[in-house]
Amino acid sequence: MAQEQATVGQSTIQPEEAPIKPPLPKFLYKIVNPLLVAVLRSRFHSRISGSLMALTFRGRKSGKQYRIPVGYLQQGNRIFVFSHSAWSKNFRGGAPASVRVRGHELRGAASVMNDPAEIAATVAAMVAKNGEAMSRRMGILGETPGSPRRGTVFVQIDLEGA
Repeated sequence: MAQEQATVGQSTIQPEEAPIKPPLPKFLYKIVNPLLVAVLRSRFHSRISGSLMALTFRGRKSGKQYRIPVGYLQQGNRIFVFSHSAWSKNFRGGAPASVRVRGHELRGAASVMNDPAEIAATVAAMVAKNGEAMSRRMGILGETPGSPRRGTVFVQIDLEGA
């Protein structure tokens, strides 16, 4: 069902976007995420490592180490990931992170992206890689063409020595 837009004067009011719901029930992530990370760290990674990588970081308050599978886009020595979850808060102000990407363990500095132009360029590159329909399903693309979905946080990881 198409959502309608209301026009007031010269500006268009966009309808509220529905909240992003995870594709799986929350309890299943406790099973699925460790399995995906195990595959990404194994010699069988090639089946999924073109679109998923393992991201490792420490909680900024707890100090606990986290390792999660995430979709990514790599451009040279920079990797971009996105999140609708609270884990992205760990990268506000920057933090060290490591990634397991296509069978290689790499270290870098991760930070939340804030520049609207850089975010728009990242969204465009992710849409080019994944297609518009998949980008909408993943929650990258918003209702306005080429714009990120509200609530999506983009994290940039600058790799060391890559």
